[in-house]
Amino acid sequence: MNPRSLALSLVLFLGVASSVSAHPGRTDAKGGHTCRTNCEKWGLKYGEYHYHNGGSSSGSSSSSSSSGSSSSSSKSGSTTPSESASALSRTETAISVKSPDFSVSINGQQIDNATSSYPVFVYKDITYFPMTWSYTQALGLETKWDADVGFVIRKTDNPASPLALDTGKAAGAWKAKLPSFSIFVNDAWVDNAKEDYPVLVMNDVTYFPMTWHYAVEELSLTTKFENNTFYISK
Repeated sequence: MNPRSLALSLVLFLGVASSVSAHPGRTDAKGGHTCRTNCEKWGLKYGEYHYHNGGSSSGSSSSSSSSGSSSSSSKSGSTTPSESASALSRTETAISVKSPDFSVSINGQQIDNATSSYPVFVYKDITYFPMTWSYTQALGLETKWDADVGFVIRKTDNPASPLALDTGKAAGAWKAKLPSFSIFVNDAWVDNAKEDYPVLVMNDVTYFPMTWHYAVEELSLTTKFENNTFYISK
């Protein structure tokens, strides 16, 4: 093969290799993103986070150095959403929670925790709410759970609705656990396994912590504690 033909073959080969290894989609500041469509075509799972062109959290623009950085960072313990979800799925340790020794009021409506099928609980002195349809509507929140993506919670401009509690005796003991799925707040992934106040699951219901950061800063709710009552409103 003459030199000109060899060079042309090399160009064609590199072009094909590039088209096979890359796929469309915007990347985040880390140089990666979560696969949402046609994932099997690219050898990925739906909801799997991955890097493009060897990207890594270091943000290096060089493909060779970034590839090395990505490899070393994964060995040093950095975690992608899919990796964290896998780690969470192996976490079966029961977490003790308790009923609050104070009253809880949503939009001025006091909750009778003793007669609720999905009672509010306290973990590490933080109040957790069950993300049932009734609670999310009362707080004007949008939530979604998908087996491939995980649990998504977003603030909205929706008005608050009256809280209609599901009455009955709560099933099982007051034991929660870490979820086996990823968590997204306003579409930003949260490393739930490393949170001081992680999202928890009790009796197959997802519970969300009402910390100042999440309740006020992320979800635009109003909270206060006075007269031995935790008040939260939309």
